[in-house]
Amino acid sequence: RIAKIRKVKTPTRGTKGSAGIDFYVPDNYPADIGPIDPGHAVFVPSGISAKVPDGYALIAFNKSGVALKKGLTVGACVVDSDYQGEIHLHLVNTSTKPVHIEPGEKLVQFLLLPVDHCDIEVVDRDTLFQSESQRGSGGFGSTGVK
Repeated sequence: RIAKIRKVKTPTRGTKGSAGIDFYVPDNYPADIGPIDPGHAVFVPSGISAKVPDGYALIAFNKSGVALKKGLTVGACVVDSDYQGEIHLHLVNTSTKPVHIEPGEKLVQFLLLPVDHCDIEVVDRDTLFQSESQRGSGGFGSTGVK
């Protein structure tokens, strides 16, 4: 369930099989904000408030075409089930040119995903893992080409 709190297109799925729900730039998005400069981030109001079911979260992902063609990628954007405000779209310009966004343009897609609210128990590291894994504590790049 959603409520439109600005003049904006209703979120849609691109096709019947699309996992993501596309969100659009509101019709009254202020044009005087200007372009998003390279390396800069903005919060764009979505015009949408959503009732996320308990045990779920709406999580934003890039629209492949927007990321590829414009260089706009999604920043932090998780909508929790107890959030009741307007959803904002956090976008970062990763390109080398200023990027304009237009009212009515698709910018991000959200997936409604289940969330496990597990309890957090603090233990000693020696008792955390029952056995050593093949990877161990190897981090970034540890399983790739050397």
